[in-house]
Amino acid sequence: MVSPNVALTTDAYVPILKSKRAELDAIGGCTNDRLVPLLEVIDPVGAAAAISRVWQGPNQIWVQALNAEGQDDSDFAPVVDDLFAALRHEAVTSVPVITATEEPLTLGVVASVVRTDSRGVVIRLDVEDLIDEAINMATEVESTVASLGLARSEVDIVVDAGLLSGSVAIQAAVAGQAVHALPALNDWRSVVVAFSAFPSAIGDVAPRESVTAIARADASAFMTVRPGIGRPVVFADYAIGVPTYGGAPFTPIPNMRYTSGTDWFVHRAKERKAPSPQYRALASGIVSAPYYSGASFSIADQQISDIADGSAGPGNATTHLRIGMSRHIHVVLERLATLGEP
Repeated sequence: MVSPNVALTTDAYVPILKSKRAELDAIGGCTNDRLVPLLEVIDPVGAAAAISRVWQGPNQIWVQALNAEGQDDSDFAPVVDDLFAALRHEAVTSVPVITATEEPLTLGVVASVVRTDSRGVVIRLDVEDLIDEAINMATEVESTVASLGLARSEVDIVVDAGLLSGSVAIQAAVAGQAVHALPALNDWRSVVVAFSAFPSAIGDVAPRESVTAIARADASAFMTVRPGIGRPVVFADYAIGVPTYGGAPFTPIPNMRYTSGTDWFVHRAKERKAPSPQYRALASGIVSAPYYSGASFSIADQQISDIADGSAGPGNATTHLRIGMSRHIHVVLERLATLGEP
C-alpha cells in the first residue's frame, strides 16, 4: 500500500495522466498497491467526483490543478481550494502537486490544504528550468517549501523530462544534470524522474494496415540515468500518452496500442469507416502475436481476448485508449516488481 507521508519505494510507479475518462478507468481497474497516479486536472468542476469513482481509500493519488486558461490568481486560487475540499469530501487521499513558481494566492491555498490534510506536497519541476543558469530554481524550490511550512522530508520531487527530445543517452544526461541541480538531493521524501516517448501522432510513425514497433525509450532513459543519481529514484512516464494537450479534429483510424517489455506495438487499421470489424481484426492480431501475454495476464489482456473472439463488443477509440493504458500500467508494475526495471 502506498500510504501518504512515506517515501516511495523503487518498485512504485507514477504514471502522469490526464484526468479523462479513459485514463481514470484505466487506474480504476488496477489493484496494484504500488501505483501512484499523478493526475493533471484542467477542468476542476466535477473532477473530484470523477476521480472518487475510481480511486478511494488510503492509497494516495497526486493531483495537479492546471491553470490552462490563464486565469488571474484571484480567480484560480478558489478553484484549487474547491477541488481539494471536494476530494476530501469524497474520501480521496490526494496530495497536491504544484510547481515552484505558483502565484501567491494559489500557494496560500495549497499551504492551507497541506495543513488540513497533513500529507505534504509534490513539487513538479521541468528539467530545462533546473539546468537553466538564468533561473535559480534551487532557490525557488527552497522558498516554496518554506512558504508551505514543510520540511524537505515532507516533499516529493518530480523531475519531469517529458518534453526532452534526442537520443536516450542525451535525454538521460540532461535529466541527470537536472536531478543533481536539486538542493539537498538526499533530503527529499521521494525523487521521481519522468520521461516520455510515445509519439504524439500515431499516423506519423505507423502506416495504415500495419503493425509498428516503437521502442520504449522513456524506460531506457530512466535505466540509463538511475545509476548515476546516488539515491533511490522512482520511475514515471506518460504511459501511452504525451505531455502536451490537443485532440485530433476527427475520429482516428482504429488502432490498438500494446505494451511489451521493450516496445509498444501499434496495430493500425485501414480507414475510419466501419470501425467495429476493424477493431475485432486488430484484437485478433494482438492475440495471435508472439508478444501477447495471454488473457490471464491482466484485465486489459482479457478484454482484448474478449473483443477478438466476439464475447464482448468491439469498443471505440476511448475503449481502446483505456485498454492500452491499463495494459501499459500493468506491464510497468509487473516489471518493476519482478525485474526492478520498468
